Amino acid sequence: MPKTLLVIITDRLSQIIEKGELIDRYYNPGGVFDDVHIMMTNDDQPDLKELQRTVGDAKLTIHNLPTGLRLLGTTLWRPFLLRRWAGKAVILANEIKPQMVRCYGNFLNAYAGARIKEKLGIPLYISLHTQPDETRANAAVDFKTQIFYALSKSIEKYSLKNADKVSCVYGSIKKYALSKGASTPVVAYNVINPQNIVRKKDYSCAGPLKILYVGRVIPAKNPENIIMALADQKAELTVIGTGTKIPAIKELVKELGIQSKVKFIQAMPNDEICRTMHAYDLFAGHSQYSEIPKTVLEASLCGLPILFNSRKGSQVPEFENDIVKLVDDSVAGYQAGINFFLSESNRKEYGLKATDYAVKNWEPEYAESIFSNIHKELINI
Repeated sequence: MPKTLLVIITDRLSQIIEKGELIDRYYNPGGVFDDVHIMMTNDDQPDLKELQRTVGDAKLTIHNLPTGLRLLGTTLWRPFLLRRWAGKAVILANEIKPQMVRCYGNFLNAYAGARIKEKLGIPLYISLHTQPDETRANAAVDFKTQIFYALSKSIEKYSLKNADKVSCVYGSIKKYALSKGASTPVVAYNVINPQNIVRKKDYSCAGPLKILYVGRVIPAKNPENIIMALADQKAELTVIGTGTKIPAIKELVKELGIQSKVKFIQAMPNDEICRTMHAYDLFAGHSQYSEIPKTVLEASLCGLPILFNSRKGSQVPEFENDIVKLVDDSVAGYQAGINFFLSESNRKEYGLKATDYAVKNWEPEYAESIFSNIHKELINI
């Protein structure tokens, strides 16, 4: 008998396709299911041929359950008022009869999943990809994101208490999950691009130190201290990413007169990023979030030494294992970090430490097997 999975997400998959960030079998780890239905809480119409790789050999069907301002105005995302909207998801689930519902994130999508669980008794699995409480308390987070997380607060406990399984893609999320009523949440790291990771073998450096920054350039992930630290350093920086701080960062580079040292790339397919990361000498990151960035997972698997800021409040749990060089979140801090990694032996030491830890915790095949086993457990195979 064919095994059917219903995935409910808030993402606009067309945007993920455009960014080149699709991961093989991401929505069907281990190819457990034969038939995968993906429901988006928006009106996006992505290219099914592009998406096919995310479900492996399974049959793929896309559905839409739009939200928008009208739903917000009539419900303010309160659980009781959302029942009519979520009822459409229940009707669909009753038609396709999935063995399991999987929600990526705990927003309106997970509320719909919880209603399906309540009405039809279908097992519900929610994976958490952010730490909402810390996001709400983070002054560096942009206003639009703050509003989104403020609205979602009313449905978080409702969904997590109803879930049969909850996993956290980073260690820092587990405490939050427990506080919201999740039963025995586990840490299961994101599956990183399994086909294109290239391991770094040579830690020598000819010429300026080649530094890589990959990520959103927003207030909470602002690389300005890294850029200002370059002024008197024998180093060059490549910034891959977009965001609201890009104009200010470009102006800063111009004011410092270091245009020859900083290269901006608006976007690059994830496949290409993973294939070329090893060619850099150092990965430098900045974040005021408590989650370990996906880009750090990629850099560690590649064997790049990693330089990162020590954050205010609780530290990123994974960083406590000495797999990155932590520095003060200041120009002086990053200057000291860059100086430290001018040494080939230091680069090699931290590159190998990062790789060793990464292979044991989020090597792609191992990470995928964890999700696959959760799916099998929930459908009793």
